[in-house]
Amino acid sequence: MSEPLRTGAPPCDDAPDRTVAAELALAQNARFLERCSRLAGVGAWEWQAHSDALVLSDSACELLGLPLGQVPTLAALLQRFGPDGAAMLDAALRRAVADGQGWDVELPCDAGARGRRVMRVVGGLDGDGDRVGVVMLDVTEPAEVRAELERTVDRLALATHGGGIGVWDLDLRAGALAWDDAMWRLHGEPPHGQRIDLAAWRRRLHRQDRRAAVHALHGALRGEPQIEGEWRVCWPDGSVHVLRGCGRMLRDGGGRPLRLSGVCWDVSEERLLQQQLAEQRELLEVTLQSIADAVLTTDAGGRVTWLNPVAQRLTGWSAAEARGQPSSHVFRAQREDSPEPLPDPVQRCLTTGRPTRMPGGAMLLARDGELRAVDDSVAPIRDAAGRVLGAVLVFRDVTQQRRQFDEIRWRASHDGLTGLVNRSEFGQRLARTFERAQRDGSHHALLAFDLDRFKLINDHCGHAAGDEVLRQVAQRLEAGVRGRDTVARLGGDEFAAILENCSLDEALHVAQKLCDALDQYRYVHAGQRFRIGTCVGVAPLDSRWPDAEAALREADACCMIAKEQGRNRVQVWAPDDATLRAHQSEHRWATRLQQALDEDRFELDLQRVLPAQGAEDDGRLRGELLLRLRERDGSRVLPGAFMPAAERFHIAPRLDRWVLRQAVALLAQDGPVDVASLSVNVSGLTLQDAAFHQEARALLLQLGPERAAALCLEITETAVITRLSDAARFITQMRALGARIALDDFGAGASSYSYLKALPVDVLKIDGQFVKALMTDPLDQVAVRSFVDVAQTLNLTTVAECVETPEVLLELVRLGVGEVQGFLLHRPEPLLQLLAAATEEAASSAYAPISAY
Repeated sequence: MSEPLRTGAPPCDDAPDRTVAAELALAQNARFLERCSRLAGVGAWEWQAHSDALVLSDSACELLGLPLGQVPTLAALLQRFGPDGAAMLDAALRRAVADGQGWDVELPCDAGARGRRVMRVVGGLDGDGDRVGVVMLDVTEPAEVRAELERTVDRLALATHGGGIGVWDLDLRAGALAWDDAMWRLHGEPPHGQRIDLAAWRRRLHRQDRRAAVHALHGALRGEPQIEGEWRVCWPDGSVHVLRGCGRMLRDGGGRPLRLSGVCWDVSEERLLQQQLAEQRELLEVTLQSIADAVLTTDAGGRVTWLNPVAQRLTGWSAAEARGQPSSHVFRAQREDSPEPLPDPVQRCLTTGRPTRMPGGAMLLARDGELRAVDDSVAPIRDAAGRVLGAVLVFRDVTQQRRQFDEIRWRASHDGLTGLVNRSEFGQRLARTFERAQRDGSHHALLAFDLDRFKLINDHCGHAAGDEVLRQVAQRLEAGVRGRDTVARLGGDEFAAILENCSLDEALHVAQKLCDALDQYRYVHAGQRFRIGTCVGVAPLDSRWPDAEAALREADACCMIAKEQGRNRVQVWAPDDATLRAHQSEHRWATRLQQALDEDRFELDLQRVLPAQGAEDDGRLRGELLLRLRERDGSRVLPGAFMPAAERFHIAPRLDRWVLRQAVALLAQDGPVDVASLSVNVSGLTLQDAAFHQEARALLLQLGPERAAALCLEITETAVITRLSDAARFITQMRALGARIALDDFGAGASSYSYLKALPVDVLKIDGQFVKALMTDPLDQVAVRSFVDVAQTLNLTTVAECVETPEVLLELVRLGVGEVQGFLLHRPEPLLQLLAAATEEAASSAYAPISAY
């Protein structure tokens, strides 16, 4: 490029002069071109294919950052354009030599010290030879501007299309309106191109919004700075959407309008939300105006901004008067039991930023001085960013409810008849007093009362009179204790009292005073005077007990002992009182019996009852069922240890019911064991139990008369003494269903023979006290002989108990006793064991013929 141009013409004579001139001209022309190239920022280079020669201009070296005059190889030159650019240029050079095809590309280039540049590279075949000429132009700045412009256009497109924004342009000179694709979609249509006339746009507007939209357009044409507004458009599917648009007028240098350009976007959802919000706000205001709760709102400084009518009525402030006032001036709260003001709940809520409530029992002092019980809650009002804008106080008048609640609370803790503390409240106070005794070692006392002849009042005068007696007794008890003491009605005619900070001696004095007061009390009804009286048990309430209930049990036990030893007495607890310990033992037995019933730990023994003559077992099972208690350690307890407690605490009917079920279940079985007779004892309490009567009838009906004949129910003389009519009715019912009845312990009572006239029994069981000394006591012989004579007269079977010697057995046979029972003949053994043995024996007998064969 910088070399002189060579020509192919032959020299002539004056050739030297002409040649020198030509070369000078070419050199001058080359320098001129070089200066022009450098000024234009253009670099040129040439590559000759057959020789791989490479020629660069100085300007090309400058563009590439090469030293002037240093010509690199073609490969080194191409590597300045990176691997991809080098490969592309190499292919382009060879394609130009092959078929004369040129190129025009922009490539990134490593320009040495000039850094990374962008070059426009234009090349092609130079003439008909194999030389390829290349021109380079540094286009870095235009390329960067173009790239930035493209990025700006991309961002604008992303913003408009991503945000659903449509762009429109109105050419005022041509009167042409242009829409982009988003504008068509905003009108519910697919893109139809870039052009739309103004009339078509107007037809798409909602009929009611056309005038306003056109007026806004004309306003922009008249010189208003911009067009902005909202209008509805009707989509082809019939739906209506709200568009918001804005645009600006573009003018020429003379101020004449050229075009109006702008954007539109869909705000239908926002307007719908605004409409719904407005409706909800209106609904909320109407609701707050009409609800029964009072509502007060404040700003962030705690100043009142609004009250609903209920709040105005309760506080005595109108909304206009309260607005701007501190909330503590309008909502004045104080304690229920004193005029001491309560802290302002609104300020506490604003300070903490958390919902809060007034303490229980708060009262609202209205502007007119009236006090009302209120229940309230305060919550902060926050904006979307979480900043506290104010507070809302919601409160209601609960005066009536609190009055009702106080009454309910009083009823829950007091006896409705006497007004005394009830059992539940008494238990709580007892527990608190006991905890105090444990904590500080203080001494207190418990009194347990049981009225003496209260049932007589109910039976003769009616329950209304009984209620009146209980009220009068309660008044006398409350009047006889100290002011700080607690008197309670525990139920029925049972009362109790807690004497706080009271020694046992002082408690005895109070108890005796109360006992004397009730002894002097007389209830008059229909001209009759009734004496009541009470028994009182006194027990200390201090840290010696494991819990408060233990102390109350001791007081109850003392009260029961006083009742057993005589009426109108006071019994004081003493650690070495044998009677009290026995009573406690019975209490423990009652608990153990209940647990044993729940855990099914009772078992049955059987003692055989055999014919007196021959005293041989005929193979059939007959005997008396005897109850046993199986302890958790495996030991067995005889009924003599637990039956007194069972009778005392009315557990005997449950035990008798359990034994009867077992007996009926055994008689109902079909098996190898032939049961001739099973005797079951029935206690005196059971005779009075209507539920037992009903269940016994049901069991015997289910068993049937044939099998029921094997069941014998034994009733003692002592059991029928107090309930002769009940016993007679029960015996009649059971015998009608097939069961037999035995009068047990016959002869032990004073009127044994008279019972035989009233009770239709089948068997007389002679009391063992007449049998044991039969050989040594002539009176016992006479008694047994008379029992046998009476039984033969009435056609009854006689059974002698406690037969323990052969001599006694022979004498009983001589006297005519039919059946005998005792240790001489058979000691009681577990029923299950007897049944298993009998079953095994029956099985052996069944296989005996086969074995013999």
